[in-house]
Amino acid sequence: MIQRIQHLYFGFVIINLSILLSGLKIGTYQAKEMPHQFTIYGFFQGKEVVWGFPFYLVIIALVALLLFTISKFKKLSLQLKLIKFTFLFYLLFVVGITSLFLFKLMPNVPDSVSFGLGYYLLILGLPFTYLGLRGIQRDKNLLDSYNRLR
Repeated sequence: MIQRIQHLYFGFVIINLSILLSGLKIGTYQAKEMPHQFTIYGFFQGKEVVWGFPFYLVIIALVALLLFTISKFKKLSLQLKLIKFTFLFYLLFVVGITSLFLFKLMPNVPDSVSFGLGYYLLILGLPFTYLGLRGIQRDKNLLDSYNRLR
């Protein structure tokens, strides 16, 4: 049930992450004069899998955590703990993906690296997750101050 603005933020993040499950390119790079692609399903050289690490499981876990966080709207303290964990998990995932590209930790050491639309969709969800976190914190503070007045 969408009751507060932070649930809309989380819904936007869920949509962004779900779009990544369609196989959008997170990045491309040139190695050994051959173009390589990186999606959440792994690293590909053409149709051949070079390194198949299941990044999609992280995306599915993030979507599940966000849906579970939305469903706990009546328990703000639990919701706040869940979204803090989710934000930290999401941030570490984005930093890990970014470090793969910046430090060239991919298989077949790349000559040139470029980010794709999937990477920008991944980054776009971070500020909205943070805005949802701030909204939950404000709601909790408001309810705590109201309880002090009683």
